[in-house]
Amino acid sequence: MQNNLKMNIVASVMLIIVGIGFLLNNFINDERDQVYSEINMSILKDKEESENVNIDFVDEETDEEETSTSIEEENQTNIDNSQVYEYYIATLEIPKIDFSRGFYDKSSSLNKLYTNIKMLNESSYPDEDNGNVIIAGHSGNYFNSYFGNLWKLSIGDVAYINYKNIKYEYKIVNIYTEAKDGDVLIKRNPNKSVLTLITCTKDDETTQTIYILERV
Repeated sequence: MQNNLKMNIVASVMLIIVGIGFLLNNFINDERDQVYSEINMSILKDKEESENVNIDFVDEETDEEETSTSIEEENQTNIDNSQVYEYYIATLEIPKIDFSRGFYDKSSSLNKLYTNIKMLNESSYPDEDNGNVIIAGHSGNYFNSYFGNLWKLSIGDVAYINYKNIKYEYKIVNIYTEAKDGDVLIKRNPNKSVLTLITCTKDDETTQTIYILERV
């Protein structure tokens, strides 16, 4: 009887130690990522102050285009923690949910869903005429769930991209879901400059939600 009690106590202590270790690891990763984010935001701000870019305006049309886009999930075990931070190329701001975060160029080795929001390979850049800036991010309750509050957004809400010292404003015109099967069908007006945000649907592990925003 006493041996069983001792074994139960030992097992409980081990579980507590493992749990504390897991929580500390998540906390350390979150804090490190936040520090990198603040450093990059500061660097980007200093860098943008020395640059000037003209805004390209687009004609208003009503045609709709459907584009198939593939989203790749990174294997968490392949993250190289020895990498040093580099410049963010832009920042995404969504005032309604108090969101502000930089993101890397789509060609950067740091452009990963596991550690940040990700600019997809199929994405355009904000200053391209009739382009589509496509950004994906995780949702949920993890340290990297940067898009965890996107579900609070609705038609008419706005977002901003700060890119090369220009602040681009976008307004949500459509929100819809797609099956989480590795591909996303992007429904958007090809004659508009667009921002597309993609994340997992809240409380639904089988679908992902797509937010289409047109540039104001």
